[in-house]
Amino acid sequence: IIQKSKNCNEHKALQEMVDRSTIPEALIIADRGYESYNSMAHIQEKGWYFLIRIKDGHGSIKSNLELPKEKLFDLKINLNITRKQSKEVKELLKDKNHYRYLPSNVNFDYLPAKSNYKDPASFYGLSFRIARFQISEDTYETVLTNLDKEQYPLEKLKQLYALRWGIETSFRDLKYTIGMLDFHSKKVMCIQQEIYAHLIMYNFAQMITSHVVIEKKQRKYTYKANFSVASHLCRLFYRGKTTSPDLETIIAKNVIPIRPDRHGERKATTKIFHGFLYRVA
Repeated sequence: IIQKSKNCNEHKALQEMVDRSTIPEALIIADRGYESYNSMAHIQEKGWYFLIRIKDGHGSIKSNLELPKEKLFDLKINLNITRKQSKEVKELLKDKNHYRYLPSNVNFDYLPAKSNYKDPASFYGLSFRIARFQISEDTYETVLTNLDKEQYPLEKLKQLYALRWGIETSFRDLKYTIGMLDFHSKKVMCIQQEIYAHLIMYNFAQMITSHVVIEKKQRKYTYKANFSVASHLCRLFYRGKTTSPDLETIIAKNVIPIRPDRHGERKATTKIFHGFLYRVA
């Protein structure tokens, strides 16, 4: 999905990709930015599954539900969403775990945005579990999912959500190391061409790196190939400036340690313009 900056909306992009996909069954694992009744409804209508981390603060889906006071919980919710606020519906809305009102300014594609006063109330049923599990001594995460509770208990949900980290690191390499953070083109067709070029280079670099044999030594950490160096060497190989044996040999000499359970503080920065001379080609 390619969106113009003024119309950029990650929720709409997700919903469009779900609707147009021909995959019969899938699990969507998403971070807190994708917390949305509308996105969950699109995934439910597709017959897919979702596992979405949600915010703990005010204004989140969690804040509108009556939940156990325990730190760890796993609660099944059958929510009926409506846009009506008649006297009868207002009585129903007192049951927060079964009824939810959405104003007309909140996007929800499966209910009419407006209706006549005399029209009967329309409801959309959304079923999910809200679960909270511990990830460290003093850190907890809350997720929404429609996965079966018997097959996917709390510990299994924790393992599934942890798989998202591999996707995150892949996108980090794709954006910063391969250079898909910036584009040289303005036309949509040319931008698509750049995206495919970056994906081809990323997959090629990963394939070459995965076949490089790292010599094992008596060290504190296990070592892996430095992907930044490997991707640069793969570019040189594409340009005919190095040969295949030299490529793998040099990659094997540039290694970095694997440090498990290492966490760095996330520093939020504003996006700045990168000049064409400083963009990764």
